[in-house]
Amino acid sequence: MLDNIKYFADKSESLKEARINVKEMSTIKEVGIFIGLFLVMFVILNIFEFIFMSISPIPDVVFFSMGGFIIVPFIIYFYVTKIEKRSWRSIGFSKGNALSSTLKGLLIGFLMFSAVVAIGMLLGQFRFNGYNLSSLVYLIPGFILFAIQCFGEEIYTRGWTMTYFYKRHGIFAAMVISSIVFVIPHLLNTGIDLLSVVNIFIVGIVFAVLFLRFDNIWICGGVHTAWNFSQGIIFGFNVSGISTPSLMNFSQAGQNLINGGSFGPESSLIATVVFVIVLILVIYYPKK
Repeated sequence: MLDNIKYFADKSESLKEARINVKEMSTIKEVGIFIGLFLVMFVILNIFEFIFMSISPIPDVVFFSMGGFIIVPFIIYFYVTKIEKRSWRSIGFSKGNALSSTLKGLLIGFLMFSAVVAIGMLLGQFRFNGYNLSSLVYLIPGFILFAIQCFGEEIYTRGWTMTYFYKRHGIFAAMVISSIVFVIPHLLNTGIDLLSVVNIFIVGIVFAVLFLRFDNIWICGGVHTAWNFSQGIIFGFNVSGISTPSLMNFSQAGQNLINGGSFGPESSLIATVVFVIVLILVIYYPKK
């Protein structure tokens, strides 16, 4: 498994670009710079989230705040190109395959969550209660908002964090660090527990391997977008503890480790199994 991941990393054009203009620095300085940018981004992101919530056409619909993530690519672009002096390609922005890779990612993400729902229904953990056709109006804005949020998270965690630490510490350390960073923003969400943290970390590793194997950020953003969009807007489950308008109405058989409780199915043992299977497939499935 590790040999395959190392092979993907060695072949990655993004990682080759990331090693250009690498300056030696102490670990303390390296981590300090990273934390500094994290805090700057956190403050600016919260300001933009507040702005998007303020202009939301419907009061108290929290998912409109996700539009605030639109600022993330601009912050990362400025830091990567102006401060680190490396290319946009070095964080996964490949040319020529943006649409095809994004569409492939959207399909994978939708199939992943559909598998969670199918397994949950077979186990009697999820129950379908009908449609909410009034929520059709949210399909397009919901997809756009989730795309903004998910691509923003992927650009920061896989695109920048992983390549930033890869330059001096190797791919395995970089994957672990980027997955930990991916977990951190979720820690204050409603209903989070130990399994939530484990699952978010595992799916972070899945996204990292996708980034390496397909050598772009597009597929990561596509999978992430489709997973969150399907979970919330399509099937009507909480997305990391956050409720959204939804086309379908599903209920859970109580709150337990199997169905994920109030955090949503991504905090379930069902999701754990799906994430592990997908990880194995991404690592071992023949590329052709």
